[in-house]
Amino acid sequence: MHRIAIRFGLFAVLLAAIALPSSATVCVLTANLSGSQVVPPTSSTAIGQAIMSYDDVSKLFNLAVYEVGLTQSQILSAKIYVGAPGTNGPAIYDLDGGASWSGSGTAFTRFVVGGLFPAANEADLLAGNTYIQITTPGGTKDIRGQLIPVPEPVTLVGLSTGLGLLLLRRKRA
Repeated sequence: MHRIAIRFGLFAVLLAAIALPSSATVCVLTANLSGSQVVPPTSSTAIGQAIMSYDDVSKLFNLAVYEVGLTQSQILSAKIYVGAPGTNGPAIYDLDGGASWSGSGTAFTRFVVGGLFPAANEADLLAGNTYIQITTPGGTKDIRGQLIPVPEPVTLVGLSTGLGLLLLRRKRA
């Protein structure tokens, strides 16, 4: 199952890289969905992952959501909401119910290519204050994941260098 998730993630990144124009700044965001992130938490054993690329000029996004543990009929709806971690907020983009998801058994995916993200909520998206929630009958198996921006490579290199220097300094002391 782990291999499927990795392949799915790589596919989504490649899809995002191909589909968006290269002249704009493209932000990549990810989310890990689980019942523990729902407010209030659910005991759902379902899990999921999402990867989104967002073009800050055209306001278009590509999104791939993958869930394991829910049947197609259990996916009543899926939406992107505005809300900081641990808080609920209003829905801003509808990802549709189970009929729009593809897969079989208890593993389903939903792709959005060229979706128009609400410009009024761009700052929330880039600050990590949006989330995806999949809603189920009675809410008992709902799962949610916060969309978190992935640092660009330069930031990762700087962070890695800083951590490495900190560890070296600590060893010498």
